[in-house]
Order: sequence, then C-alpha cells, then structure tokens
Amino acid sequence: MIKRLWQWLVRLIWRIVPPFLKPKQHRRRQKRLSDADYHQLFRQLVIGVNQGWNREQILQYLGYQSSDRAFKVWLYEYGQQLRQLPEADHQFAWQLLQMSGVGCGELGEIAAEIGKDLLAKPAGKREAYREETGDTDHSETAESDAAETWFNQGKQQLADQDFLGAIASYDAAIQHQPSLAEAWNNRGLALGNLGDYQSAIASYEKAIQIKPDYQLAWYNWGVAMDKLGEKEKESINPL
Repeated sequence: MIKRLWQWLVRLIWRIVPPFLKPKQHRRRQKRLSDADYHQLFRQLVIGVNQGWNREQILQYLGYQSSDRAFKVWLYEYGQQLRQLPEADHQFAWQLLQMSGVGCGELGEIAAEIGKDLLAKPAGKREAYREETGDTDHSETAESDAAETWFNQGKQQLADQDFLGAIASYDAAIQHQPSLAEAWNNRGLALGNLGDYQSAIASYEKAIQIKPDYQLAWYNWGVAMDKLGEKEKESINPL
C-alpha cells in the first residue's frame, strides 16, 4: 500500500516539474551514410543474397541499417533513377527479384519492385552483345536464375491456390528454361485444379518427355486421365 502511494506521488511530482528541470533523454541518432556508401552497401547485399545468405547473415551484415529509414529512401530514389534509363540490366533485375522474401524486409520488397519494372524494359547493349558474341555461360546462368525465380513464385502461388497466377509463373519459368520438367509438372497441377484436365495431361506428358523416370509426373498424369474420363462420362450421361 505504501509502495503504491509512493509511486503515485512520484508520478504526480514528475508531472508538475517544469520541463527545463527534467533531465534530458539523449537518443542515439543513426548516422546517414553518403549515397556512394549506400550504393556499395546495397550492391554487396545483392551479391550476398544471390550467393545464398540466410536471414541471420543478412541481419548481421546490415546491422542497424536494416531499419535505417534513410537507406530505404535512398533505395527508392535509386530505383527511380534506374527506371528512367531507356534500357536495363536484366541479370541485375533478376537478382533484385530474389531479394523478396529472404529476410531483407522492406528493403527486399522495394528491390523486388524495382526488379519487376526493370524486366519490362529492353535489355541493355551489354547483354545483347553477350548474346551476339556467344557468351553462353553467362547467358545460360542468367536464364537458369530467372527460371528458378519464376518457379519458386509459382510454387507459392500454387500453395496459396492462386492457380491462374501459378500457371503464368510456370509459363515464365518454362520460357527461360524449357527443359525444367518440374515446372511442366506443377503447371499441370494448377491446370488440373482449374478442371482443365486435357491441358494438364499435356503438361505432364511434356514433363515425362523431358524426364522419362519422373514418377510424380507419371502419377499425376494417371490421376488427370481418370478425372478426364469421369468428366467425359458425366457430360455423356448427365444426372
């Protein structure tokens, strides 16, 4: 009882004490880096993410700058500058896309939006030169990375039952890597969930053609064939 009364008196006295008599509370202010420093920090972050950094490694690298508002403002402005260019580095754009959902928080979301917008722009001359000169190693790596990004997005959409979105993502993955049997198989799953068993069967057959020992695709093909047969029976003999 006495303790509560004392706490009440302390709060009351604190309220009537003039502000200039109260001890000042010093908050540590985050130092804003230069644009060049932010650029270097971000570039290294992109490289780390694409090398497989996990959330803990990302947070350890960023430190307090993971919540640095000035860093996010810089990234937004940097993205605006990239969007104004007539051409884009598509490899860099795909790297930016991969930053979404890996532990970068709002920075990753901003980066992914920049990446999507850059992919809508024509490829830069450097990339066109690589294609003309037959720099296939670099080109194939970029295509494989792009296919993986779209494939992972399709998996999430499939899990979220966004079947139309999943089909679009798998189509994009297949466009970059036509031999990706898993994308053909999952495309079939999305089509089957929409009741388009005939198209689903065609997708499964494409997966089997690429990978003849793909047991899951064979199983899904059999299920789709049964579903299609049931659907055709129902159309012939409606209740």
